[in-house]
Amino acid sequence: MIQRCLWVVVFLSIISCNQPIDKDTLPNLVDLTVIDSVLVEEPDFFMNGQFQVKLIGDSIIGVSSYKSPSVGFYHISGTQRKRIASGDYPIGAFSPSYFDASEYPVVYILDGKSESVLSFDVEKQEFLEKIKLSLPDGKKIKLLGANFKKTKNSFLVELTSSAYDVLHPDFYKKSGSLVYTFGMDGKAKSLSFMEYPDVYKSVEVSLTPSNYLSMGSNSDQVLFSFPHSKTISIYSDSGEFLDSLTLPQSRYFDYSLVGAEKVVGYDDLFNSVDEEKIRLPNNDYFTSVYWSNDLFLFETWMNNGEIGPDYATFCHLLLYDQKKKKWSETSNPMNLLDIGMLVGVVNDTLYFFEGSLLQHDEKYIKRAVLK
Repeated sequence: MIQRCLWVVVFLSIISCNQPIDKDTLPNLVDLTVIDSVLVEEPDFFMNGQFQVKLIGDSIIGVSSYKSPSVGFYHISGTQRKRIASGDYPIGAFSPSYFDASEYPVVYILDGKSESVLSFDVEKQEFLEKIKLSLPDGKKIKLLGANFKKTKNSFLVELTSSAYDVLHPDFYKKSGSLVYTFGMDGKAKSLSFMEYPDVYKSVEVSLTPSNYLSMGSNSDQVLFSFPHSKTISIYSDSGEFLDSLTLPQSRYFDYSLVGAEKVVGYDDLFNSVDEEKIRLPNNDYFTSVYWSNDLFLFETWMNNGEIGPDYATFCHLLLYDQKKKKWSETSNPMNLLDIGMLVGVVNDTLYFFEGSLLQHDEKYIKRAVLK
């Protein structure tokens, strides 16, 4: 514990030295205080490798797994409820790239393997439908982390380029639109939007592959953000642009985008050794976005850049109050393994899920408040 606290201090010292900050434009500070931690019970099924977490209503947490392909559902008290898992249904193997539970108990799973949307009734444990998506030429679904939303009569799906290597600068320069709309029959509609901003297109070296595009949504709107462009874009769920918002300065989050010293390929990475080892620098990004009524919450991912036992990833929250039009940020960045991923908000309580199994053999649901 003492060593972890020391690393938090070191991390804060490093970023305070590296970032020029105009204190007059900084967001207000609030404290994030963890009030309890609940052990997740797993008598019926076990999931390994969490990726996406989502609050469903005010009492259910949905969690997707990439190591044991499935989506599990838990009560906020820590008890297991149901699971939708690859292999449990006669439809072939699938791997959740993203899921939408806005119509729970019906859940929609975006499956990159079959390029389809799969729908299930979680409570009845029934497979409902497989909708094959007609992807545009040169596009594919990311196997993990493709942004996805079920709207009233269509799907919004983030697609990535199948023509360019993700380590090559042309991947960002020439990918074109990233978000596409599909009808309930799986056919692509004419509407597509969201290209990589100029801050990505102007990079002439390799960038670390990451989910640079983050998404949050409410019942009929969706927000997208490329954090390194410092912009939030808000759309209707039909894809109509509504508004934009500038992200604030931060005491902790680094908006700079850093790449390798040159263009490299996967062979270069795998074949480099020892002192000639090629390393791609990590960039900060948003790991979880939650839109709660008039409040935007962005959980950040901030790696310390160390190698070996000193490697650590920290997180904090950026918050925007739409009514007051004011930004704030939490004053106490935490080790991501201590707090977990932001799930959502119930009244004044923030819920986090820590199921990475990197620090403990157990999973935990953590409750926190802002002060």
